Amino acid sequence: MSLIIRPIRPNETILLLDFLYEAVHQPDVLHLAPRTILQHPSLWKYVEAFGTREGDLCVVAEIDNVIVGAAWSRLIHSYGFVDNKTPELSISLYPQYRNQGIGTRLMHGIFEELSHAGYRSVLLSVSKQNPAVRMYLRTGFVIVQENDMDYIMVIDL
Repeated sequence: MSLIIRPIRPNETILLLDFLYEAVHQPDVLHLAPRTILQHPSLWKYVEAFGTREGDLCVVAEIDNVIVGAAWSRLIHSYGFVDNKTPELSISLYPQYRNQGIGTRLMHGIFEELSHAGYRSVLLSVSKQNPAVRMYLRTGFVIVQENDMDYIMVIDL
């Protein structure tokens, strides 16, 4: 397996729809939400016209010429909003590629892109039940807010 972490190409941004769907925490694999949930404005804003706005950065994980995951950031007022200078991070992998260290590599790749672009921190919102919380904490994210269902986590770059 040859894993490459690289910036997304403009003709690949359509794949962010797949990765956004994968990023939605769905603990009941027998009753997955329909893909039409991506049309909801609260989710659509993560991918709409991606690459055309300030803060739009993305790296992908590619194995043997197949993109298997993505980490992307965008300056949006959404679930985890902290301020107008901190982009929100989204990250996901196809299920068969999880728990292999690829997500951690993706995060380090997007951190590098964000740092080069002049950002000092990045945030994410994650369900408290999502097993990825452990990876985020190991990577250096800290919980800055929480509600009944989610954590808002920030990392300084």
